[in-house]
Amino acid sequence: MTRLRVLYTAVRVVVLVLGANIVLCAASVLLISIDGLRPDSVTQADQHGLKIPNLRKFIAEGSYAEGVTGVTPTITYPSHTTIVTGVWPAQHGILGNTKFDPLFENLGGWYWYASEIRVPTLWSAANQAGIVVASLNWPASVGATGVRYLIPEYWRARTPDDRLLIEALSRPDGWLQELEAKLGPYTNGNDTTLEGDEIRTKFAVEMLLSTKPGFMTIHLTALDETEHETSPFSKQSNEALEALDGMIGRLTAAALHDNPSGIVAVVSDHGFVRTDHRVNLMIPFIENGLVKLGKPSSNGAATVQSWDAEPWLAGSAAIMLRRADDAGVRERVKQMLNQLAAKPENGIARILDAEEVKKTGGFSGAAFLVELKPGYQFGSALSGPLVTDAPSTGTHGYLPDRPEMRASFFIEGQGIAAGKNLGLIDMRQIAPTLASILNVKFQSTLKPLF
Repeated sequence: MTRLRVLYTAVRVVVLVLGANIVLCAASVLLISIDGLRPDSVTQADQHGLKIPNLRKFIAEGSYAEGVTGVTPTITYPSHTTIVTGVWPAQHGILGNTKFDPLFENLGGWYWYASEIRVPTLWSAANQAGIVVASLNWPASVGATGVRYLIPEYWRARTPDDRLLIEALSRPDGWLQELEAKLGPYTNGNDTTLEGDEIRTKFAVEMLLSTKPGFMTIHLTALDETEHETSPFSKQSNEALEALDGMIGRLTAAALHDNPSGIVAVVSDHGFVRTDHRVNLMIPFIENGLVKLGKPSSNGAATVQSWDAEPWLAGSAAIMLRRADDAGVRERVKQMLNQLAAKPENGIARILDAEEVKKTGGFSGAAFLVELKPGYQFGSALSGPLVTDAPSTGTHGYLPDRPEMRASFFIEGQGIAAGKNLGLIDMRQIAPTLASILNVKFQSTLKPLF
């Protein structure tokens, strides 16, 4: 009997050790977001004259989506939150980049804080499974639950002192300062230059090598900014993507350095189109008495004295009513918008009513949604012409059924089929797919891609 107990104990120890080894050798996942990356930048790289060997390697050696149908609105913060939650913005709660601020009181505040995410995230699911989680510069990650090593995306004053804010919000306490002592100063949260992404890549490589996370997210921003300034596939945008391709190579090498079974996924939040016109939608709301301006502030900034209906400009324009049950104001707004849309030169493509908006899964509480035609983007002028020219710029934010708004998904690593085209996928499928790879519990209404 004693010998049987000894044998049982020995077998149990072997099983436990083997189990531990299985955990240690399980697939890690590095999730890299290239903000504004159109999938055809990679799938049709030759046509665009792009030299991006590291990204093209994902097509040859991994699996990829022909395109990713995104969320409403097709902008950075709602999309990135859907990528790590698997649900629409109306469910996860991150409805835009900036918050609706009808009285201009929030000083341009964004949805920076993870506490406003209303559903479980991949970060928390991985952490609950005992996986070391890290994140660098991911949108809506300030205070993110479950992230052991965190450098969030955050800014306020848009000055060098913003780096001190990031140091204070990073964790563990004092850890970012330790990295800076080794690597040099970190960058500001709103640094959208290639130099900023180079610094982020340097810090991310160090995080991968030193903390060995089982799941890590990183957000790179320079391509999006360049496309806004010069349009997609401009010389400057192509040069930015080629520089980012080198960063992808370094990040991938670091992710696989200690774990050859690791998985690397590259995603984006939205596509991009060239625009040549700005539609200053706030102007007709002011002219029709729906928004009343106050006296300029001491620094000359515009103020709003009162409002009954106002556009929330977030790629598309969600029209918000001060009182949702005010049928009179709703009718006034409807007539005004229809009159504007009747003139093709105003660039309005579609106007959705409240029920149609609800079906998109975005802009909770909006009375209407105004989408512009490709080639037009919203401007911020409060007086002057409704439509102005702004040639050779770019934007996104249109409804996600437009092919130009498709985002990207590329994935490679052990067990991922080589050269497999996944077709057109739903952005909400990314989270359950990565959860399946990580072997963590994650509730989703959509099945993993594989």
